[in-house]
Amino acid sequence: MGEWDQEHWLFTGRLDNPRTTASTCRTVACGMVVNARNIFCAMCADRLKASSLTAEEFATTHIPQRDKAPNGLTTARCAVTRDGVQCVRPKHCRNLCSTHYGTWHYHQRRGNEDRWWSHIAIPFTDEVPCLVPACPSPAFNSGGLCGFHSRAWTRDNRTAPTPAAEWAQNQPPYVAAHQFSLVPLADLVRREVLYALQQADRWARVLNPSSIRGLVREHADVTTLLCDEPRLLSAHKDAAYRRTRKQLHTALRTGFDEFTGRSEFNEDVLDLREIGLRAVSGQEPRQFAATVDLTQSIHQLWLRRLLRFWACTERPRTDDFSRTLRATSIASRALAQRPGAGNDPTILRLADVTAVVDAFRTALKLDGTPYSSGHRNSLTGRFFQLIDYGRRSDALNDLAGTFTRDSVHHTVGRDDENEDETGKAIPESVIRQLDTHLDTIGHGSVAGRRDIPEADLHLLYRTVYIVLRDTGRRPLEVASLSRDCLETDRGQTSLIWDNHKRRRHRRRLPITATTAQAIREWQQRRNHLDLPASGDRFLFPALTDQSAAGHLSSSYISETLRLWVASIPDIHAEGVDAHGNPLPFDRTLIYPYAFRHSYAQRHADAGTPVDVLRELMDHKSIAMTQRYYQVSLKRKRAAVTTLSAHVVDRRGQAAPTSATAYELRSVAVPYGGCTEPSNVKAGGSSCPIRFQCAGCGFYRPDPSYLPAIEQHINELRADRETALAMDAAEFVTTALTAQITAFEQVLARMNRYLAAMPAHERAELEEASTVLRRARAGTPRPLLPLTVVNRTPTGAQ
Repeated sequence: MGEWDQEHWLFTGRLDNPRTTASTCRTVACGMVVNARNIFCAMCADRLKASSLTAEEFATTHIPQRDKAPNGLTTARCAVTRDGVQCVRPKHCRNLCSTHYGTWHYHQRRGNEDRWWSHIAIPFTDEVPCLVPACPSPAFNSGGLCGFHSRAWTRDNRTAPTPAAEWAQNQPPYVAAHQFSLVPLADLVRREVLYALQQADRWARVLNPSSIRGLVREHADVTTLLCDEPRLLSAHKDAAYRRTRKQLHTALRTGFDEFTGRSEFNEDVLDLREIGLRAVSGQEPRQFAATVDLTQSIHQLWLRRLLRFWACTERPRTDDFSRTLRATSIASRALAQRPGAGNDPTILRLADVTAVVDAFRTALKLDGTPYSSGHRNSLTGRFFQLIDYGRRSDALNDLAGTFTRDSVHHTVGRDDENEDETGKAIPESVIRQLDTHLDTIGHGSVAGRRDIPEADLHLLYRTVYIVLRDTGRRPLEVASLSRDCLETDRGQTSLIWDNHKRRRHRRRLPITATTAQAIREWQQRRNHLDLPASGDRFLFPALTDQSAAGHLSSSYISETLRLWVASIPDIHAEGVDAHGNPLPFDRTLIYPYAFRHSYAQRHADAGTPVDVLRELMDHKSIAMTQRYYQVSLKRKRAAVTTLSAHVVDRRGQAAPTSATAYELRSVAVPYGGCTEPSNVKAGGSSCPIRFQCAGCGFYRPDPSYLPAIEQHINELRADRETALAMDAAEFVTTALTAQITAFEQVLARMNRYLAAMPAHERAELEEASTVLRRARAGTPRPLLPLTVVNRTPTGAQ
């Protein structure tokens, strides 16, 4: 509305309309109209290259000096001035307008130049409009034409002399980058192009005025676009022009065929424009200029008719249609290999259903890689939902009743991995390395960059990363957070989020104060940004009005994270190589969803109860959550296997044991392992000598207890100082001193033992120690169901 001028056949796109490619120059003080969005005009681009400023700094500080207005028209005025009044007409030569230049040249040749400047030249105070209708530029000379049209009239007059006033009535006005005129076309062609533009505007994502101007030039001499042989394109035409021309020709031919009744209906070709598929976001529907030849992927006529009927009746979303088409294609190929090729729906049997399900079990992506089990289940469900829809709507009355899916036997099943593919957590050591480079995220190469300043992009993606890392939500759940996603109750802040996967909304997740503070910092900055209105309700809004969802795309998050990770010089994995050098970490394992695995694994390793973690992860089944504890158990077993070979006794002598004995014949006490049977049976709560471990023959420390031993030594020293201050008996301080000395000896021997180890073995041992310490800290050790056999008076067995 308001962009099309029917009287002058002139389109003027609004520069703030994202569906028009043209916009103003990225330089704030420039305003020159350019044929793209968020770019610099030619002059500013040249100045930027010559400067040492960043693009953001240049865009906000540069003030261009030019002789043209933002629409490309000359703004420099004639230099003739009298009594402070300057001539308003545009300059032509020597800073003079065309009329003044002619008189000046006449007097200059006669030596009257000084007198002409002082007495003869009188400035013009009125602008004479150009004779060409709707032309924005004033007249250039006494002929009544602006400079642009004056040159064009002079060129045309060489072959066919025509008065300027008559010639001007059939000329298009001077147009800027956001405009096009249909005046040069024949009357019938104008109407054809206008009709085609109206049709294409329903499905085209954007309108490119530059492409329309090119099309007008190409068809200026034709009488109709409905020709059998389309014109050959010159080699320099770009893809945008080719796409625009194809859209307009297709729209015009389709409309003409429908109007004349000559349209040949082909039920095997699905025209998505006629269906009007809905955009994914569920906002205003947008049609798509595309056709699908069903014969290329679906071999059975009855299946093609069913898919067409469903699509035309239900008008599904684009993603639903694509997945249902893919599922139907897989089932069709399976049926084509059965007796009769599946062409007769009345003879299909249970065995045919089995063949279809088997095809889904082994389905591959277009690149040849296997689908995940979840996606295979989804495709299977979509196909049989389509069959059920056909039966309910009487579109499959001739389909045999035996072609029915059995709920027990016809299941695709799931892989060993759960819905979140446990075991793919990013190691905490890698996350710490990422955190040290957090100040670089959002700088340089960033997905979805628009007019938002680089500093704001950095804060946006920094906040996205923190929320992914600290909350374990899925990428789409983070991208679609509402603007007011924080809720504080009695000092505890919770994140309000939507579980799109299970369709559970307004979920609450307790978060830390630092995470909440990071979100609030972005909320404050976000309030001062000029962003598309469609994203007002989202914490992370879309950076362009062309986004269908309104919020930041999860694919933008993935791409930006990948670019950021790739820019980090070094990311080390856990462990070292044979030479003691840190191993590089596989950067492909760092992606947004992996932070969900890390969040769950972090809690599982810390011993968070399974029912609590299920609530935190918002899993439907507790069996899903238990997989993380199985992964923790595997990591713990590997750590035990490593550390069992490095157990020592209280004197520091090596006392290696098997991994089984480490777990079953010892119990973890605060400062090491204990092998005293009665204490093992009691889970470490029945020490005969009250935990004076350093003096006990059953004491079995290993390197995983080093921090605890160091802490205990400090506590014993503090207790000894307290005893001295209390003037306690000598035996009290003597006992404390003896314990300190014993523990110091254990500590010293173990440190010497570690120092003598090769670097890569020491690193492996330290990692195993970290895993075991984390496991011990997370949950109390349960009482082991042990029975002591052959007990002797000394309790040695």
